[in-house]
Amino acid sequence: MIAPLVSVCICTYNRCESLDRTLTTLEQQTEDAWHDAELLIIDNNCSDATAAVAESHGDRLPLRRISETKQGLSHARNRALAEARGQWVLFT
Repeated sequence: MIAPLVSVCICTYNRCESLDRTLTTLEQQTEDAWHDAELLIIDNNCSDATAAVAESHGDRLPLRRISETKQGLSHARNRALAEARGQWVLFT
């Protein structure tokens, strides 16, 4: 498997509605937009429907949901960096 050029990382904590809107918007990009990219959802110990939202978009986006149990944005971002396979890492 060839590594993607770009890893797009979304760190989230109990914002499943916002995540759903973001993923819906990303789905509207052309197929070529995701040709050489991966999308990482860093679930920062969420207790809402984040996992279900990510799963509901999984068949339309090249995404992986990764759980990070250490609370805090810095922990989530560090986990994203550890998991990212892309040459470039983008956070949103």
